[in-house]
Amino acid sequence: MKEKKLKIIIGLMTLAVLGLVVVQVYWLVNLIKVESEKFDHTVMNSMARVANKLEKEEAAKTVLKKITLKETKEPGIKKRITVSSGNFNFFVKDSLAGTHFVHMINDDEDLKWEYKVDTSSRKNTTHVRVFRMPGAPPPDRLHAPGIFIQEKIDTIVRSKKKLVQNVVTEMMEYKSHLPIEKRIKNESLNKLLTDEFANRGIDGDFFFAVRKLEKDSLTLVKSGSDVKELKKSDYRTLLFPEEIFASPNELVVYFPNKNRYILGSLIGMLSLSIIFIFTIVGVFYKTVQMFIRQKKITEVKNDLINNITHEFKTPIATISLACEALNEPLLSSERQSVSRYSKIIKEENDRLQLMVDTLLNTAAMERDELKIRNDKVNLTLIISSAINKFEEVLKQKEGSILFEKENEDYFITGDKFHLMNVFCNLIDNAVKYNTDKPEIKISMSSTSDQATISITDNGIGIPAESLDKIFETFYRVQSGNIQNFRGNGIGLSYSKKIIELHKGTISVSSKTGSGSTFIITLPLE
Repeated sequence: MKEKKLKIIIGLMTLAVLGLVVVQVYWLVNLIKVESEKFDHTVMNSMARVANKLEKEEAAKTVLKKITLKETKEPGIKKRITVSSGNFNFFVKDSLAGTHFVHMINDDEDLKWEYKVDTSSRKNTTHVRVFRMPGAPPPDRLHAPGIFIQEKIDTIVRSKKKLVQNVVTEMMEYKSHLPIEKRIKNESLNKLLTDEFANRGIDGDFFFAVRKLEKDSLTLVKSGSDVKELKKSDYRTLLFPEEIFASPNELVVYFPNKNRYILGSLIGMLSLSIIFIFTIVGVFYKTVQMFIRQKKITEVKNDLINNITHEFKTPIATISLACEALNEPLLSSERQSVSRYSKIIKEENDRLQLMVDTLLNTAAMERDELKIRNDKVNLTLIISSAINKFEEVLKQKEGSILFEKENEDYFITGDKFHLMNVFCNLIDNAVKYNTDKPEIKISMSSTSDQATISITDNGIGIPAESLDKIFETFYRVQSGNIQNFRGNGIGLSYSKKIIELHKGTISVSSKTGSGSTFIITLPLE
């Protein structure tokens, strides 16, 4: 894929993903805003209902008090009536209508004397009919029967009207002038608010107080309230708003964990949205990463082909020249020259074989198909054999290898072939990436359970920013003078994987211009 086209695709994908994320975030912000407004509306309605309930409760208590006081008063005035004839009259006092004239009538001497109120009253006269039950003495034998009539002439409607008038008068003239602390109890207010909020689904902590507007002071403050939070709260409603001549008071409420409550009510939706956002971003990142990696792989593949071609050309050309020299008639009789050229052919052939094996083994490792043998091998002999393969090359470059070891033999369990390739790769790099006469030092030491091999050279070194990447497959340092040297970027990655398959470790320390040191540890048998 062309680089320009890849950049256009990534750019469009980036815009699309950013648009989705922005829309999702905008939706979440609006959702939180709507939920906050809904919460505010619910709280204000609840507070208004509480204020209304307080007003009704006070009115109910005043009415109840009036009724109780009326019932506990001394019974009304009673009139003693002496019956002397069939018909008689007397006056009674009506508390609402004033003085009424009551006319008493006896229709039948054989009936017991009783009274009832005639509902058809005319003017100020109330007719009361008196009856005598069978067996009662006749009226002419009654001198003082002691009939008691209690004054209850007020009608129900008039009585209720009078009661309401008294209640309203008392509330307007007396209650409204009382301090708010004596009209409302803190516990009652707290219970009303708690019940009202709970009925509307608000179960978070809250605090309240009553603010006296004229004095700008707080009273009936709930225990634990923050005065500063109460003063700046927007949750306010007037108490007893109809009392226009009384000092105004307002109920103030605040919720210390309002934001947490709102977010808690939306936790499910928020969680899903956040998961979707991160999923989209993650998939986009991985997709872009795959595009870039694919582009790099294509570039590495082309570079690898070029490098391998160059790597193969050198030993092939050397072998070709050596073969031509051997075909010369003058050299055929010189045994020493034949031996030298034969050795060159063998070394270059081994070098070709090493590169081919490294490529094949790297491909096998990428497919997890590489298998290693678990034989008892002499690590000292393996390293010595690897050193011998580079004697001719070092002579040509006037270089040297120093091999130091504490013991003569170090036995480990492993694969001789792959371990040989590892040390050959490291020595080859030490020779290749060097602008001076190569000086390589290999030292071996051991503890009770592992062997340590150190390979130090005086080459061009590795930049610090590349030290943690040189073991990646196909990675090649592209800075400084290192780009002037050919390589395929698979030798070190192959070496690291082989060492790890032997349950060992490999690390490097280097400084540009001062050479490098590779340290390998392998478990002893």
